[in-house]
Amino acid sequence: MVKVFCPRCGRKLEKQRLENRERSFCIACQAAVYENPVPATAMVIFNPEQEVLLVLRGQEPSKGKWCLPGGFMETDETPEQCALRELKEETGLSGRVERLIGMDVSPNPLYRAVLVMGFLAVAISGELKAGDDSVAAAYFSLQKLPELAFESHARIIVKAAAVAVRPAVDLRLPWGAYVITSGDHLRLARKACQGGARIIQYRDKEAHSARRLDIARQIRSVTREHGTLFVVNDQIDIAMLSEADGVHLGQEDIAIADARSLLPPGMIIGVSCSSLEQAREAERQGADYLGIGAVFATPTKAEYSVVGIELLCQMVAEIAIPLVAIGGINLVNMAEVKSAGVRNVAMVREFQNDTAAKVAAVNRFFPL
Repeated sequence: MVKVFCPRCGRKLEKQRLENRERSFCIACQAAVYENPVPATAMVIFNPEQEVLLVLRGQEPSKGKWCLPGGFMETDETPEQCALRELKEETGLSGRVERLIGMDVSPNPLYRAVLVMGFLAVAISGELKAGDDSVAAAYFSLQKLPELAFESHARIIVKAAAVAVRPAVDLRLPWGAYVITSGDHLRLARKACQGGARIIQYRDKEAHSARRLDIARQIRSVTREHGTLFVVNDQIDIAMLSEADGVHLGQEDIAIADARSLLPPGMIIGVSCSSLEQAREAERQGADYLGIGAVFATPTKAEYSVVGIELLCQMVAEIAIPLVAIGGINLVNMAEVKSAGVRNVAMVREFQNDTAAKVAAVNRFFPL
């Protein structure tokens, strides 16, 4: 049924062109009366500096206050389509929805309550420029947000930040020896820590899950005693249960965003990459560091294409997050890796014998 009278003041409605559509409008209330006022959408976008995009409202309710881009759904669109349309209309940006953050309820003077669906997205094109019912659009630090128009938007931002905003880990990824375990994993980890290993990655493709968890917990105890960063390869459940500092993912593992949604705040995510395109994408998706390889040909990564020093230099120049070089690296050729600008090297075979001494040698070559 089409509304004829304003549900708030009772005045007869008029037709006006608003938001690129003809809508019912109350002159007395100076507000549009929507046929389908619920649900609404709110879009959360962070820039590389981890600031959130807000728009300044140009109409009631809460005119003159900031909020997330968003608005009421139309009868002919999905929530995702609504969120992307409102983003384009209010900010000039085209985006891509990454995930549903959650739903909230927002009080409304006309409809009592509105269901708000919050989405996390990335901006993929366009120039930031306010439009439609917003009069300004800008990015704000999460620590210095302006007064927000809606409490529901504030709660959605908090939820989105918990998923998308990663900790600053550059200082938590100390330069030097990154040791990947093999063989007798616990023994190797102990020897590596005695030599001053900066990072230990537990990678075990053979043991059953219960055994992996037991070993991971023992390695966690050793690394905690020596102040060494501890990362588990592939298995998020074992990383969490062993209280590791992070998890390392391959290209075929679950998406970074999905891993982030499962991990406790503060846990880091590393991702293996063998091309510049993979490195760019992993950084965009929120990886904390990248494992780049194989730098040189190696039987332990025979399926990987060789990256080489030239491409490694290009990655160092373009990628902002820390890089760990891996693949065919030894005490002889690691000077080439250092010349490319990489400050972390991972080795498997090289650390099998004289582990503590070789770890110490790598650290001397890459001092903190």
